[in-house]
Order: sequence, then C-alpha cells, then structure tokens
Amino acid sequence: MQIFDTHCHYNLSPLLENWQQHQQTATSAGVKKSLIVGTNLASSRQALEIVADNNSSLYAAIGIHPTEAMAIEDFDQTLQELTALTEVAQVKAIGEIGLDFYRLATSLDPITEIQKQEQLFIRQLELATRLQLPIVLHVRDQAETAYLRALELYHRYASNHQQAVIFHCVSGPTTYLEKALALPNSYFGFDGNLTFKNASNIREIFTLVQKRHPEKILLETDAPYLAPEPHRGKVCEPAMIALTAAFAAANLGADLEQIYHNSLQVFDLLS
Repeated sequence: MQIFDTHCHYNLSPLLENWQQHQQTATSAGVKKSLIVGTNLASSRQALEIVADNNSSLYAAIGIHPTEAMAIEDFDQTLQELTALTEVAQVKAIGEIGLDFYRLATSLDPITEIQKQEQLFIRQLELATRLQLPIVLHVRDQAETAYLRALELYHRYASNHQQAVIFHCVSGPTTYLEKALALPNSYFGFDGNLTFKNASNIREIFTLVQKRHPEKILLETDAPYLAPEPHRGKVCEPAMIALTAAFAAANLGADLEQIYHNSLQVFDLLS
C-alpha cells in the first residue's frame, strides 16, 4: 500500500517536538510522501525547516489559516513575508487558506472578522494564482454561508487559475459540493473522520466523488487532529492514515493506487 498524506502538521505540537520519529512510524505504515501544511507565518516557516532535508518524501504548503486573520495588523507586510517563503522549491501549494465562520457567534466583532478573513483569503488566492500553485482550501461553517462565499471569492479572484484547488477535510451543503465537483481542477481530501460512526454525511460525500470523479479523491490525516477510529479523540499520528485508507478500501470500494496517483498528480510530482 502506497499512501500520500496530502495534509498533515508535523510543524505543530505535539508532533513537532519529535517529528522525525513520527515520520519514521508513518513510513513504516506505507506513507511514501507527506505535505506539511502551514497555518500562519511561524508554522509555514517551520514546515520549510522540516522539508529542507527530505526532498523526495516531504513537501510544504505555506499559508495563513482564516482564524488567524484577526491577529494580523499589517496585511501588506504579512503577505510580503509569505510570498518570500514561496521561493523554496519544496513549496507545492498555498494553504491552508479559506473562510471559517464556525465560531463567529462567539466573536467579539464578527463583522470585522468576516471582512478580515475575506481580505486574507483574497490576497492568498491572488498569490496562488500568480505563482500557479495549488490551493489548499479550508472552509467551515454551521450554515452554508462560508461555503458559498468561498466559492464566490475563488471564482472572482482565481478565475484563471489553472492549478488545483484541494477541498481539505471536505464538508458542506449539497449545492456547494455540486459546484466544487464541477470545477475542472478540484480535488477532495478525506480525513480520519471518514471512519467515525456518526459521519455518514462524510461517507456520502466520498461515495458521490468516487462515483463521478475517482480521480479527484485524496487522503489526509490533518494530524495531530481527527484521529480515525478506534483512536478517535486521541492525538492523530500520521501513521494512522493507514487505518483510514484501509477503511475506505474495505467499506467504500476505494482504489488506493488510484488515490496515490491522484496525489502525485495534484502536486505535479508524476515523473
């Protein structure tokens, strides 16, 4: 079994402190390659430090997560620093970026937070388009607002984008998913929650994508988050993606070789 973990966080605690051991364990479980994804400038830089000596197995995505938007004081300076990081050859995507309205109800200033999230998202969409790098898209909401707004901004600011857009830890309403599937360069990342007993909606999405576009399915861990069954609620080890892969193959008819090929293709690693 060959696996490409297309979204993990060796650059975040508690994995960061002993990432080499975590990677060795993952390699033993069949993980051939991993994409380490940034959530802010610091974790993006950390991702680049980790991949520096792992040219053939570890790659990086650099970006600023939408929930970091309120902490940014100078957008121009922040985007300049982020752009400088893209000069490293192992940077294969911009992400994770997007919109996250899931906890806006508890925000001290929800209107300003939405505005700043959108501004940050737009600037990073423009960066990805300019560099022709894939986008790792994070969208989360208790309603459908963020999902549809994210697609609207994608179409407006990345309409000529020829590279991929990866719907990380995919979820959302049917209207959103149908529009996402229709995009020519869309891919869909499935995580350990695919195995959760109460996650029939995620399995329905997997089945929908597999039926129409099996070439668009990716597997992720989002480690240290979203550990699959039977480890739900624990720290997700990157090696646990093997459990998700086995579940998808046994219960959902997933073709793991096809998925591995998809993963190489999305990051332009096919030789």
